[in-house]
Amino acid sequence: MELRAVLIVATMAAVAMAQPRHPPAKEIIIDGKNVTIALTATAYFSNAIQKPFVEVMDVITGVLAPPTPEEDIDYFSLIEEDVKEVVGEYINQHNMDQINAYKYDLADLLDRYGHAPVSSSTYPDKNTVANSVSTAIVANRFLVEAVEWPYSMMLHYADIASMHLMVLQDVSETYTTEGETPSRWWIDLDNELAHYIEYGRMLEDTVVDWRNDLVHCSFEECVKKEVKFTKKISEKQRISGKKDCFDVWTVVDDVAEIQDDCTELHGDTSCDDHCQAYQINMNREVSAYVYSYLGRPIEQWQEMKVKSSEMAALASGGGN
Repeated sequence: MELRAVLIVATMAAVAMAQPRHPPAKEIIIDGKNVTIALTATAYFSNAIQKPFVEVMDVITGVLAPPTPEEDIDYFSLIEEDVKEVVGEYINQHNMDQINAYKYDLADLLDRYGHAPVSSSTYPDKNTVANSVSTAIVANRFLVEAVEWPYSMMLHYADIASMHLMVLQDVSETYTTEGETPSRWWIDLDNELAHYIEYGRMLEDTVVDWRNDLVHCSFEECVKKEVKFTKKISEKQRISGKKDCFDVWTVVDDVAEIQDDCTELHGDTSCDDHCQAYQINMNREVSAYVYSYLGRPIEQWQEMKVKSSEMAALASGGGN
């Protein structure tokens, strides 16, 4: 028996050693540059972050808290600087300042929801606090939607929408019991997903056109100017006698606040695509930026809406 016990223990140890070890869950870091609140929520929705709701929400509310003395700048100031890469100085500063003031109340509501009991006769439960969160966000989202320069609020929009959707998804699941009519919170979640997807897609679809409207191209033909050229003067130019005559293509980007000239010998074609090339490159950069910070969350919201639509249809007959 003793030998058998030793063999069993040895076998169990070998099996344990052969099992793959799961690495510890990574710490959630929201830096406002590589990772925003919206991207964190996207990872949570897709199960890329496998942590309880309350832990993820605690990190988010911590980001919304006033910066400590060791921190140089707060989160929303970081994303304000980040979005300037796309919109330059075309920002709604007043709205950003209002959000900076409002975020502390929002953080308090989110924290209260995260730690609220499912049911209680003494304290507000999740059902009650979720209603307060949703009402507050809907009442204040004009700060990111009803603005002169909506593209300057893209990151704020994605963040606030994501926080709202996190609460709505959690409360929907919390008050849904298998085998019973789903909670009516699914209807709210489905409606808000529809709103956020529609407005977000509008931003995605129009931001490049807006940027193009603020890029101006001009052409000056046969300008007399001193330009150092290494190119040989063409035979056509030699015959015409226009050896010191140059064509100038100019791009002025009001957002980036730059002027980019391309000068060519008259009759040459090396600069003919100067404006188009600038816009193509700019469009590519803007599209990549917007997809990274807004497009990815929207794609996740669209996946979520498949389930929310089904559950909302079932919930329309009753439930909390």
